[in-house]
Amino acid sequence: MPSSVELMKHLLSTGEHSDVHFLVGDGDAKEVLLAHQLILKSASDVFEAMFRFDAKKERPENAPANCPADVEIPDIEPSAFKLMLSFIYTNDLSELNGDNAMAVLYTAKKYNIPDLADASLQIPIPELGNVFFAYAQALLFELEDFSIKCFRYICQNAAQLFGSEDFLQIDQKMLCNLLDRDRLLISDEFEIWKSALRWADEKCRQNGIECSSKNRRLALGPALFKIRFPNIHEENFVKFVVPSSMLTMEELLGIYQFNSHPYNLRGIPGLYSLKFPSHGRIFDWNIAKDNRRGTLALQIEKVSEFAGESVWSRRLSDAVEIKGLALKIRALIREKREGSDEKKCLAFYLWCDQKEGGPRHSVFSATFRIVSEKIKVENSIGRLYHNVIDPVYQYGFGNFITFLELMDPRNGFYDREEDKVILAIDVILKDEQMERFISDPNKSNGTIEMEIEKVSDFAREIIGSERKSEAVHIKGMPWKIRAEVEKKNDNEKWLGFYLLCAAPKKDKNWSCECSSTFRIVSQKSGVKDSKRELSEKRTCKNQTTNRGFSYFISFVELMDPSKGFYDKSEDKVTLAIDVTDDYDTLASPVHPNDDVSSTVPRVFFAGEHTNRQYPASVHGAFLSGLREAARIADTFIGPLSSSAEMTRAVPIAALSLN
Repeated sequence: MPSSVELMKHLLSTGEHSDVHFLVGDGDAKEVLLAHQLILKSASDVFEAMFRFDAKKERPENAPANCPADVEIPDIEPSAFKLMLSFIYTNDLSELNGDNAMAVLYTAKKYNIPDLADASLQIPIPELGNVFFAYAQALLFELEDFSIKCFRYICQNAAQLFGSEDFLQIDQKMLCNLLDRDRLLISDEFEIWKSALRWADEKCRQNGIECSSKNRRLALGPALFKIRFPNIHEENFVKFVVPSSMLTMEELLGIYQFNSHPYNLRGIPGLYSLKFPSHGRIFDWNIAKDNRRGTLALQIEKVSEFAGESVWSRRLSDAVEIKGLALKIRALIREKREGSDEKKCLAFYLWCDQKEGGPRHSVFSATFRIVSEKIKVENSIGRLYHNVIDPVYQYGFGNFITFLELMDPRNGFYDREEDKVILAIDVILKDEQMERFISDPNKSNGTIEMEIEKVSDFAREIIGSERKSEAVHIKGMPWKIRAEVEKKNDNEKWLGFYLLCAAPKKDKNWSCECSSTFRIVSQKSGVKDSKRELSEKRTCKNQTTNRGFSYFISFVELMDPSKGFYDKSEDKVTLAIDVTDDYDTLASPVHPNDDVSSTVPRVFFAGEHTNRQYPASVHGAFLSGLREAARIADTFIGPLSSSAEMTRAVPIAALSLN
């Protein structure tokens, strides 16, 4: 005898004894679907109310008594309605996927079938066919958690999604919400401007009107004033934004005046009229990493046999896809060098198994590891590698470890009983947008890291001994980590942990207000970083002022293996500071590429989060625009240098406009 599920499946597929006909879809896509009122009423109170209402309506005089009712449903896709019927009849969700999940959600919400709605929300956000539409649906049905996930995903992947066709179909309100967001993962405001322009052109085409500057402005509406024009690089602003005629003369004048004034004088009432936001967007590198990272693993079995094979013998892992790239581990046998007792060694590579023309990323970083098989071995061998990735190439180490060392039981990497080792690579991909931001000296936030090697020796050094990191440029200023041996109480040694500005000593005094998170990076899985936050405003003297903690942690606690901060096998710890320069009043910031001894007059262009200073001689095009702005200002609002204070406020007029 067939099961109840099989019987229900038979009823659905054949329409036998059906008493309702659904005309689903619109136009040529319309389909007739047969169903049974009793089954539908048992699953949904909406169907029950609908059929009860239909039963009360007068039937045509010539209609047979048993004639099935016809129900028009033009607002639902036939495939989504079929899936709902399949779920009601047989609890089957095999056809649910990212392409139809939102259509199914709409159907489930319309007919109040909560389990089906919940199932459609379980599809991972990256698998959804159109995340913009998913976000709109989440807002429509007031799904707060789901809407937050969709919006966050859009912001984290804005560099890719803003270039998609789906982006062109969003409405003006959603565009405003996105452009108003600080944490858009796009490092260049000019790219946002170009995306907004594409969106406006598409709306003009949809409405059958010319893509003129006037119509573009009308299409963008309030979204235009969410674009942070003061943060667009002056070359792109003069070359592309100004000729587009999208901005009025008054708006252009406000941007020119804003960028020609030192930051600390921009708040003077009536000095200029700026109609666009000027604070920079926050590039969240931690989010970016999480979205583009993965771990590859390869278990090499019968290692003893593999070690006896000929040179160039190899093993490959299964592919792991990260942002469209198929990545594999490739292990090879290589000869180390002639005359060595340890001739054979393990070559350890990351291989991009991708055809030419496929997805690619500009930069990656990877940690190559041999996973420990011995409980007492705290850390496996790890080596960092950075390079530009290209399809069909391999990256890594030709002589990672000799087989004698690999299979030595004392090292803890070789499982002798099962004759195996495990290789792993932790990969982070960085696209061009990210890499441009990381290398941008004027970025508004960044992370400084420093590895202290031979920590046990450092802890025994005299009070005042220090270590400094390499400089990382944030807002045009070079920042370093400074670690110092401090004394507390009865000769107990502590780690002093400081943020140091390493600007040239010739630079003028400056002050800045920044928030900083000081971290000791965990070396142990499951152990969180040790963190302390600092936010203050103070006048700093370059190379001498420390902001941080004199007694961050004692060396005894720092080197306690149970705490998880100390890499005992390599005798090192890793310090990090996350810096966000929120507000500054730099009197004369130094660009890292500038010659600080140069006597060339300098022009200070700055957005609230994009402070830059350049030699005046290299900005002819932009300066011509400023001359025009100054001429207009003289005509309409009076000379900008009408007082001594105003002359100081616009030094560019004295330097370059005469």
